[in-house]
Amino acid sequence: MTPFSLPRLETDVGIVKVAGHFNPVDGHIDLDELAHLDGDGWADVSHWLTEQAYENKIATIVAAIRTSLMSPDA
Repeated sequence: MTPFSLPRLETDVGIVKVAGHFNPVDGHIDLDELAHLDGDGWADVSHWLTEQAYENKIATIVAAIRTSLMSPDA
């Protein structure tokens, strides 16, 4: 797994900052840190990773990360 950090990623759930590990062979992503940009700046929302209520947001964010990491200009 290759470590990655994206300091600003636009997603369908807003702008996020993420860090984690990525397997380029199968596209698997493990997130270690997650922050969401709100009106007061960056808010740590790493708790989203463990709460079922946020699983759709996490899936959307992971899809955006995968697209970003696998694009030819990444």
